[in-house]
Amino acid sequence: MKLRTILAASTALSLVAAAPGASASELYLSVFGGMNLLSDTDGQYVSTFSSSSSSSSVIGSWASDADTGFVVGGAVGTSLDKWVNGLRVEAEVSFRRNDLGGTFSTSGTIDGNLSTFAVMANAWYDFDIGAKVRPYVGGGIGWARMDGDVVSFTSGTAMEQTDSGFAWQIGLGGRYAVGDGVAVGLGYRYFSGPEFA
Repeated sequence: MKLRTILAASTALSLVAAAPGASASELYLSVFGGMNLLSDTDGQYVSTFSSSSSSSSVIGSWASDADTGFVVGGAVGTSLDKWVNGLRVEAEVSFRRNDLGGTFSTSGTIDGNLSTFAVMANAWYDFDIGAKVRPYVGGGIGWARMDGDVVSFTSGTAMEQTDSGFAWQIGLGGRYAVGDGVAVGLGYRYFSGPEFA
C-alpha cells in the first residue's frame, strides 16, 4: 500500500520583517504561515497470508481524505543585486501538518496525521515593475523529515512511519512594501518531500 500524500501544495501568507536591500551585505528575515493542502488519493493493495499448506491473497482498496492543514516557517536571506538585480537567496526552515482520514476496504475507516519538517536553500527573483508591489518567482532544494501516524478504527491496526530525504519546492507571489524595510506578501508554494508508503 502506498499513500502518496506528501506531495503538498501550500498557500502561505508571508511577512517579511526586513526586505532585502541593494547591497549584497544586507540580510533580511522573513516569517510565514498559511494553509497546507494535500491532494486526496486512492489506490489498491495486496495482502498475502501464508500457512504451512497454502497461501492466499486479498486485494483491497484505500482512499485518503486529507484535511486542510497548516504551514509555518521562517527564513534568513540576502540580496544579490550586486551581481543580478532582483535576485535573492535564503535559508528556510518550515513545518507542515495535516490530519488525514479515509477508508480501507478490509478494515473500515482510518484516522491519522502527517507532518513534515524541512530545511531548504531557496533562490527568488523579484520583478521591479515600478510600484510598491513586487512579484516574485523561484524555488529551492533541501532536506525534509516526514512523520506519519495512521490508525484503523475498525481493526485497531496502527501504522507509523518516519522517512527523510531530498525535498524541493517552487513558488510565486507578490510582496507589498508597507514601510521602510518592511513588506507583507501573499504566495503559493508547491512542495515535494518524502512520502508515507
